[in-house]
This record gives sequence, C-alpha cells and structure tokens, in this order.
Amino acid sequence: MESTDNHWLQPETAKAFKDQHKAIPYQELLEDTIAWCRPRAGERWLDLGCGAGQLTKALWAAANGKLAEVVGSDCNPANEALYLKQQLTPHCPEGVRRFELCNFSSGLAQFPDGYFDGIVSGLAITYAEHKDPATGKYTDQAYTHLLKELKRVLKPGGRAVVSVNVPEPNFVSIMVKSFGSAFRIRSAGKAFVNGLRMLYTGRWLRKQARVGRFHYYPAEEVARRMEAAGFPAVRHRLSYAEQAIILRADIDPANSIAPKAA
Repeated sequence: MESTDNHWLQPETAKAFKDQHKAIPYQELLEDTIAWCRPRAGERWLDLGCGAGQLTKALWAAANGKLAEVVGSDCNPANEALYLKQQLTPHCPEGVRRFELCNFSSGLAQFPDGYFDGIVSGLAITYAEHKDPATGKYTDQAYTHLLKELKRVLKPGGRAVVSVNVPEPNFVSIMVKSFGSAFRIRSAGKAFVNGLRMLYTGRWLRKQARVGRFHYYPAEEVARRMEAAGFPAVRHRLSYAEQAIILRADIDPANSIAPKAA
C-alpha cells in the first residue's frame, strides 16, 4: 500500500471511523459477528483490521474476560493508540492484549503457523491490494494470498469470522439509518462531520473497487474463494443494513453447524 493514495493509512480516516460503533447499523453488524465467533476461555484471537478495537472489546466480553490472548492488527499507525485505549470489561491483564502494525496486503508473516484459535475481521479483508509491476493493473493476488494466510495461522479446528461489504455498497443508506443514533451521542455535529468523511471514503472505495484494486464480491464468490483457500465449510448471512456479508469459515467441517444467527 502507498500512503500517498490510500485513505486507510491516513490519520483522518482513523478518526472518522472511530465512532461508527455508535451507529445502529454497526451495532447490528457487531452483534451478528460476535454471535458467530463464540469465543471460549483460553483461546487466542486475532482481530484483523482492528481499527479502534470494537470487535476486540466485544470478543473479550463474550468470553467473560478469559481469553489467553487477543491481538489487534491494523495498517494505520493512528489506530494503535485508539485500540490500546479501548476499555475492556472485565479487566484485561497486562500483556494479554496487544497491537501489531500489519499491512495484510503482504500477508501475515509476523504470525506463526497455527497460532490462533479464531480470527475476526470487520469489513477489512476486501482491501488487500496488489498491483502488477509489469502491467500496472490491479489483481486479486493479495486477496487470494490473505485468505490462505488466514488458514495458515489458525490452529486445527480454528475458525475465521469475517465481514465484507456487498458489491456496490450503499454507504448513503448506512449513514441515513445511522442518524437516529447520531443524535444520542455527545457531539452530534462531530458525528455528522465524521459521517461525511466516511461517505467521502466510501465513494473512493467504490471507485477503486471498479478498477480491481479492492474486492466487493457476492457472498457465494467470497465463500468459494475461502473454500479454495482451505476452509471446507463456509456459512454466510447479511447484516449492516444489508450492506455487509458475514462469513464463518471453519477448518473442521464438524464445527460448521455451530454458528447461530443473532
């Protein structure tokens, strides 16, 4: 990724998306995602593309504060402080939660094979990008590699729960459905400005997806690619005002019956 032309690497983007968890559609997505994670005591989890750490917070609470480790990783350095400031309940002991700066377009090399019991990722894996140096065109090479990396860093029996936007996501619809919650937070004006920043970013994301830089695939195509990456059992459902797809990919097919819709 080049910081000069990637909004995800800009501090302003981190600030704009910091409060999105207060919006009604995001709360729906958060609840639906965690319902399919079902974290258990003693497990290690990776929050991939963690942003300010809302999924980590929800994972920790769902496991009653008994995870062995939770690692947040993000490509934007500005998210490290936001992530580590996130208040976890019950109390999280020192060293159990950590942040890793990670450009997952290059893979997950800093994590060893079979390290995590679970991976959760919220609206992130879509943005793995690769430009062919010979042709100058974007390809799906980084996206395909990242799916294989998810499989590699999971333990036998592990699972990945990821959300991705639907093709041509309607970010205006998401913002409109968020207005009801925007006026219940402390600074409605700030929330509105951040909403406009999110809309601007959303327009840029759709434009880049159309030239192949990012990857907004239908649910069946994402599931097919995850299966090709080594996950024999993949389930999916809609959430986020029907603008996102949640997928649960299990290494062990026997576990595929476990997820429950929220």
